[in-house]
Amino acid sequence: MLRDDARRTRATVLRSVWELMSNTGTTKVSVDDIADRAGVSPASVYRHFGSKQKLIDEVSVDRWRRASRWAAGSGDPQRALIDIITVLDRFSLMVTADADFIAAAGVDVGQTPVAILPVRQEFARRFDHLWTTAADAGQIVPWAESMDLIELVGGIRDPHRRVPKLTTLINGFCAARIDIPHVARAVLTR
Repeated sequence: MLRDDARRTRATVLRSVWELMSNTGTTKVSVDDIADRAGVSPASVYRHFGSKQKLIDEVSVDRWRRASRWAAGSGDPQRALIDIITVLDRFSLMVTADADFIAAAGVDVGQTPVAILPVRQEFARRFDHLWTTAADAGQIVPWAESMDLIELVGGIRDPHRRVPKLTTLINGFCAARIDIPHVARAVLTR
């Protein structure tokens, strides 16, 4: 477990590489640039991450860890559909905000680099559990697939079209008896 100061340094370095890559549109930033932006020494960057590529990978791993926490849901089976929509909303906000970083890192929607795979699989397991719970309650159409939806949401990049696109996707997987406009208004961040 990291000490508080080490955790803060780690978070600052991750945010710095994210900002630099997002602003430049490329991975062609140096460890010195990252360290300077974070206000730490290059040795500190290497101590925490080992290499620049591991640092770049860790930004993505950190994103999927957050998504995995969201996918744990509330634990209330009656709220499974709301939990799913909440995950989709948060995931789309994250992906929309991270669009420039994702492009700079060269990560394609639906493609998972090896370093990210374990945490992405944990997310998928948790999200699939929410999905199965909602499906068992008759809240989701039987032909919809949970990870297809995640890939579709992962492709949303326009912040102005985010909510309408999410609402369209929600309309596509919710069972007919669900009051989709009510649920969308209650859950989606505008």
